[in-house]
Amino acid sequence: HGGKNWPAGAYSPLTKMLYFPLQQTCMDVTSTINRADLRSLYGIRVDLKIAPGETDMGTVQAFSAETGALKWKQTQRAGAASLVATGGGLLFGGDADGRFRAFDQKTGKVLWSVSLGAPITGFPITYAVNGRQFVAVSTGSSLTAGALNSITQDLHPGNFNALFVFEIKGK
Repeated sequence: HGGKNWPAGAYSPLTKMLYFPLQQTCMDVTSTINRADLRSLYGIRVDLKIAPGETDMGTVQAFSAETGALKWKQTQRAGAASLVATGGGLLFGGDADGRFRAFDQKTGKVLWSVSLGAPITGFPITYAVNGRQFVAVSTGSSLTAGALNSITQDLHPGNFNALFVFEIKGK
């Protein structure tokens, strides 16, 4: 669950930057059996925790695709979820506490944020209909969001499945 896992990153040809949702977590793994046993799923116990020296678990980081240099970093208490970049310079992403945000691709500044009430578990997408652009994302339960939320017991998102669609308005 630490570092880069299944949540999707994004690339923007506008900024030539790669964006990654990362987790600042680690784990202690303990064997629970003395010898291999096919009846035991893995034979281990995993204790997840925030990485030493960190107070926030999730982070969204932007890197130059040309040099690999870190361009900006946003940290958040909850675990970070998948991202999608738009042609209009926005980066959308959510977290395990149910917050869904729009970031400025160049600076990482949060331009818009809404609490959807349950962990963001899907991969956000954008699409257009009759000249209007939309962003859609799903919420619900997942093994990853549940594991991340077990670390941050001060956060209390709901646990419902829903699809949210927002229209993206121009400046």
